[in-house]
This record gives sequence, C-alpha cells and structure tokens, in this order.
Amino acid sequence: MNHDTKYSSDSYIREREHAYMKLFITAFIINLILTATLSVIVYYWKCQVSIFTEQNEEHQRFCLNCESLSVHPNEDYTLLKDFERIDNSTKCCAKNTLEVKYLVNQFLERNHRISKARDELFIPRCSSDAIAEKPAGRVIGVDLAKTVMDNNEKQVLRWLNTEEGSYQTPGVTFVDGQLEITTSGYYWFNSRIIFRDTNTTFADDNFAFFYTIYRRLADYPLREDLKLVEAGTTRCKLRSGFTDRSIFVGDIAYIRKGERIIAKASNPEIISLAPHASFLEVRLY
Repeated sequence: MNHDTKYSSDSYIREREHAYMKLFITAFIINLILTATLSVIVYYWKCQVSIFTEQNEEHQRFCLNCESLSVHPNEDYTLLKDFERIDNSTKCCAKNTLEVKYLVNQFLERNHRISKARDELFIPRCSSDAIAEKPAGRVIGVDLAKTVMDNNEKQVLRWLNTEEGSYQTPGVTFVDGQLEITTSGYYWFNSRIIFRDTNTTFADDNFAFFYTIYRRLADYPLREDLKLVEAGTTRCKLRSGFTDRSIFVGDIAYIRKGERIIAKASNPEIISLAPHASFLEVRLY
C-alpha cells in the first residue's frame, strides 16, 4: 500500500516537471518569434525611412536669387561658388543645414550693406532754442601731405573739410587736417578708407595694407600716438587688374581736451583720393 502511494507521488511529480518544461519551451519559442518579428518590423521601417529621405533629399533645396546675394561682382565668385545653380544660374540653392545658414547670412549681409549705403549723412544742427547738439565732427575726403619722419620724407593722410557733409559742432574742431577734441569724454569714432588693390603695383605677393586710428596726445611729439583700432587686409590673388577695396574701423575711447583723432595707412600712395571715397567721424557717446 505504501509502495503504491509512493509510486503515484513520484509519477505525479515527473508529470508536473514535464508540463513545466513544455510550458517553458513553448514560452521561449513564442518570445523568440515575437522578438524576431519585431526586429523585422523595425528594420523594414528604418529602410523605408531611409529610402524616403534619400528620395526627397534631391527635392529639398532652399533657393534664393543669386542677384539678391551679390555684395560686389568681384566677390561673387568667392562667396557664391559653393552653391548649386539652377534656372540658368539665376538661383543659388543650399542642400543642407550648413549651406542654408550661410545662404541666409549672405542675404542678410547684402541687405545690411544696402541699408547702410542708403542712410543719409547725419549733420547735427542747433535746435530752435539754440541748444547745440553733442560734440561731433565729420570730415569727408582725404589728401596726401609730405612730412619728415626719422630724417626720411614720408606721405601721410590729411583729411579735407570742404566736401559736402563735413561738419563740426562745438566740442570738436578741425585743425591741420585732423579732428581735435575740445570737450573731454567718451567718443564713438568710425572711419572708412578706400584703396586701389592691384596685382601690378607691388611685386611682393605677401603685400598687406593696414589702416589705423590713433589718439594724438596734447603734448605730442613728446609722447607717441596711442593706437585705438587697426584693420588690415592682404592682396586677393584671385583678382586681376585694378579694383577698389575698402576698410571700415570703429570703436569707443575716452578722449581728453586738446587730443586729436588721426588716421595712418601703411601705404598711403594707393589710397583713393576721390571725393566722398573716405571719411572720419567722431561723436560724443
């Protein structure tokens, strides 16, 4: 009796273990099938997205009229050469995010320059109640004068005060081709100079042109001029012949009474002497 009971108990245990094993194997197989199915679905979806993206990349372009991007004909080759041209080269197109950013920046730069070029010259005047504007001055046009430096005769810039748009208000005076400050304070100053870039004037391929604004102290020449701001440019080897180029500088500095704002150029002989080609302006900040 006891032997039969023990045999039945062992048989029941083996059957349960066998059932659990079948259940485990079945669950494992089902899980494996689901994982494989999901992997196939994900792979197919990625392939479809990739194919869709590749098919649409050719059609996703951001284009602007090349004319609306042109800053100067001499600079178009360098600035626009990386863009795809369509519609008989009248449109410049960008095909990726980096090119779109550059395209938009070029468009904004051109419009900024156009806006600045159209701005009217600011000529301060006294108001009706005889209250003068802030100290300010502007000289337009430049000439070359000869001076002796270190026993050598050199050419220096000499500003003109005869062109239309030149002015000085109380606090700034025009003395010997320079702007002299008669009221101490922080002054905003800016200047543009135009020069002739040519591949034949100078034989040195490493030629560079520098334009600098200085603060001349009241006790000059006992103390040297103090440099305020400087800009320079090298020759563009892609260009040939003659072309006008410009440099623009500006900053804010504290100028004392009796000091002057002067400009110097590394090669004054190539500066354009055309009327309104260059200017120097100061204004109390």
